[in-house]
Amino acid sequence: QGKLYYGTANYTAATQITNARDINYAFSADMGDTTVRGDGSAIPKKYGAPVLLKLDDLSWNMVNKPSDLVLTALRAAAAAQTLIALRTIDNASGTGFDGDVYIDCKLGMPLNGEQTFDFKVTSPSNANREMSFNS
Repeated sequence: QGKLYYGTANYTAATQITNARDINYAFSADMGDTTVRGDGSAIPKKYGAPVLLKLDDLSWNMVNKPSDLVLTALRAAAAAQTLIALRTIDNASGTGFDGDVYIDCKLGMPLNGEQTFDFKVTSPSNANREMSFNS
């Protein structure tokens, strides 16, 4: 099963978010056009090459547990827009995202069910270290 960690920005996240549910992680590449005109004897064919990698989604939700200190810290980071470290791993010895990010938080209060907080990365930061997608 996948795991999610958080910690102090500038360092690899080491505190596991055990209350996390439904972790979503996706990244992709933007492609640059490498098509050339040629000599005019044939219609050009469109080609491309990756020019940048980007984080498309890193989000998760947590059950509202007032005694959960990790939840409290994440809510405070979102409210203050404090840079934090996040790391995902897809299995016990797996790979995933590692970087410093800003997060947003949304509280769900259904009529029938558990209150949850939904967290989403709004922007990675390269202020002090590079993010990695398969570290």
